Amino acid sequence: MKTFLWLIAVVASGAVGFYFGIGYGAKTLGAIVAQNEVSDGLARIRVSLDALEHSDLTRANKLHEQNLKSAFFQIGSYSQSLAYWECTDKDRKTMQAAHKYIEANPGLLSGPTQQFEARGLEFCAAKGSG
Repeated sequence: MKTFLWLIAVVASGAVGFYFGIGYGAKTLGAIVAQNEVSDGLARIRVSLDALEHSDLTRANKLHEQNLKSAFFQIGSYSQSLAYWECTDKDRKTMQAAHKYIEANPGLLSGPTQQFEARGLEFCAAKGSG
């Protein structure tokens, strides 16, 4: 009986150590990666909106629109994993400008990735204030 209790204590200690050690570390690293991806997506949206609002070149507009769609998809895909992200005022302004652009160009978010793109477009609205 004494050996059995000792075995239970060792297994419980190992499980707790795994959860707070390797398990928690992996979860934290995953959250950091997701946060970096969303941050990158927001930066790409800012760059694309700047170019789209100041350019008359059709080809450049198409490339920037594709980049914008890709950024929405990126944010929509990774944002579900962000536990500690809060949008800054700059992020909120970026997403408000993105909403205005999409409202002026309603066909932009379409196709098989539309669900993720739409989730990306709503990112700061879902994350609250920072």
